[in-house]
Amino acid sequence: MTKKNILLLPMLMMLSAFTAGALDIPQGTFYFDNSLTKYTVVKFVFGSYSNPESYVMSMTHEDDDLWSITIPETVTGMYRYCFAETSLADGMYNETFPDLKDRISNTLGEKRTTTCELSIPVGWVFTPTSGSNWATGMWVKPGDAMSYSGTLPVMFINTEGAVPITSKEEYVYADYYVDNMGIEGIENVGSQDAPQLMEIRGRGNYTWSDFDKKPYRIKLDQKTPLLGMKRNKHFALLAHPDDKLGFLRNTVGFELSRRLGLAWTPAQQPVEVVLNGDYLGLYMLTEIIRVEPDRVNITEQANYETNRFLITGGWLVEIDNYLEEEQVRTVEGNGNSIWSTYKSPELLSDEQRTYLTGLINTANAAIYVSDKTNNSWEKYIDPDTLACFYLTQELLDDTESFHGSCYWHKENGDSTKIMFGPVWDFGNAFHRTPNRFIYDQPAFTQTWIGEIAKFPHFQEIVLKHWNRYVRIHHKSMDEFIDDFIGKIYYAAMSDAARWPQYGNPDILNDRDTFKSYFHSKYSWLASQWGEPSDVPGDVNLDGSVNAADVTLLYDILLGGMPLDDELSILADVNHDGSVTSADVTTLYDIILGFYVPETGIVINVQCDIQPHLYSWTYFDGVNVILNGDWPGATMTETRTTSDGTVWWTKRFDTDYDSINIIFNAGNSQHQTTNIEGLTTGNHYFIYDGNKTYHDVTSQYSNE
Repeated sequence: MTKKNILLLPMLMMLSAFTAGALDIPQGTFYFDNSLTKYTVVKFVFGSYSNPESYVMSMTHEDDDLWSITIPETVTGMYRYCFAETSLADGMYNETFPDLKDRISNTLGEKRTTTCELSIPVGWVFTPTSGSNWATGMWVKPGDAMSYSGTLPVMFINTEGAVPITSKEEYVYADYYVDNMGIEGIENVGSQDAPQLMEIRGRGNYTWSDFDKKPYRIKLDQKTPLLGMKRNKHFALLAHPDDKLGFLRNTVGFELSRRLGLAWTPAQQPVEVVLNGDYLGLYMLTEIIRVEPDRVNITEQANYETNRFLITGGWLVEIDNYLEEEQVRTVEGNGNSIWSTYKSPELLSDEQRTYLTGLINTANAAIYVSDKTNNSWEKYIDPDTLACFYLTQELLDDTESFHGSCYWHKENGDSTKIMFGPVWDFGNAFHRTPNRFIYDQPAFTQTWIGEIAKFPHFQEIVLKHWNRYVRIHHKSMDEFIDDFIGKIYYAAMSDAARWPQYGNPDILNDRDTFKSYFHSKYSWLASQWGEPSDVPGDVNLDGSVNAADVTLLYDILLGGMPLDDELSILADVNHDGSVTSADVTTLYDIILGFYVPETGIVINVQCDIQPHLYSWTYFDGVNVILNGDWPGATMTETRTTSDGTVWWTKRFDTDYDSINIIFNAGNSQHQTTNIEGLTTGNHYFIYDGNKTYHDVTSQYSNE
């Protein structure tokens, strides 16, 4: 460490006490790989976004192209950092980080990497992936690239006699232990000296046969709450080698299923796996689909049952795309085959086979009626569950849904219905331009959904659940995605080093690509189905405010209806953060016409690209960020004015008198100047995607 680095110690300790932000520069030594950039000197530059304190620190040339820096005390609340070849002297600068890095590049004309907001792992190397003046890069664990990152729990598995796993049918005896790597909330299981017993075999079809990074099914010797999931013996280790969208396909699919309210969705946790001493990379430890109280909670039907009262359920069935031995094969009304692989029971009597075949054929006949106002198919298939299952697939444009890995279940009883779910495989999500419904020219044959979508009543049910999703869940999906990527970031780097032919070497770019597909699909669906406005007091989400909402609100307050996350949002009619009798008073005021809700502050922008919106306000002299750290959130919602113009739009329901905004293209190079003092009502702008905007509110003031 240089003398200049040491002199910065008091300054850094003082800084950690008062700067607001999101990034910490950790105490310890980390490194920079200069092999591509070839800077003559390397300096570490970091600072705040809004507060005028930024820092330049010289790095030490270790050997060849490796440079190091040691931070003597953790610096909290920074914005971003970069590595630069700059003539600026070491020290603190009274300017924000965006201004300082722009001065290096644009005023001084000197070289630097792109700015980075990723947390810094001590001991790791920042390695550029391009040699240009704007070199991007990633953190790489030093030493053996075939090694786990240490930022996620690691499952160590050793088969008996170190035999390889070559079969999907035959289990291999093994032992295992889980090292939590110091991660809070995750318990160690066993240890290297005292491992636990398990069995392991291969699983999957295409993913087992076509990839070197294999998926596995594991059966523990005793029920264990692995990685915080519910106690069980049965799990899968899913490899996802074909998911080059940041391991987000299944992750987001499962999350959508939970948010849309399907009865049970498999839990998953990211984990790194070492098998017989070989680092296998990043996996998703996943609950498998089974009939159990904590999973698919239906009556378990005996194999070879003949009692006609007991063969009506429970059934757990997969609509399959592979021919299997234990399968019922029928023909859909459009002539396509339906292959139904029964998972529970596993072996059928003649009576069971006859019942299952008859159930499928009866439902099929009710679906393929010419009169689509005849909803008799709903006697056999639950339309609400199907609508939520379908919406989950539609939001991810999963054209392979209703084709394979498509599960349904049915409880015992003559009057019980086919319930679609649980969800499982989203490996084919976003493989085409997402500007049509999944049943419109799908890449695979799909069972029933294209025909059921023709029923007006089913369309109404889908719209109801779409409105619920949009009003309550969609806005927070980006935050969920970002949190997941932050969790797996370094493990994904290690996985990419282990499997360069499969991995996600630029996980942030892969995340952004996934988001662009996800937002595009959402925007297209919104153009078809509309975006519901937030109707104050519509507690039951039926689109209007009436006595039914009062009844539901009373039921919640009296304890007759459990207050889940969704209801806590809808039932908080007066938006004070809690559900109390005051919400009833507000609800009555709305019904009687005495309540006039605030209109909020609505930003509308016309732009050829999908813009980012950064927003903030001032409260008691404090800078309050409203829409996420720089560069803010991507604008995903749209509205159309009476002249047919489509606008990107963002609504702020805020108690602040005014807000300030900046439009940008996801970076500081293409941002407008500050647009300040926007108050209640609609504001309209035209933004060129670079630095220029025009306020056209006066032209649209009556919209």
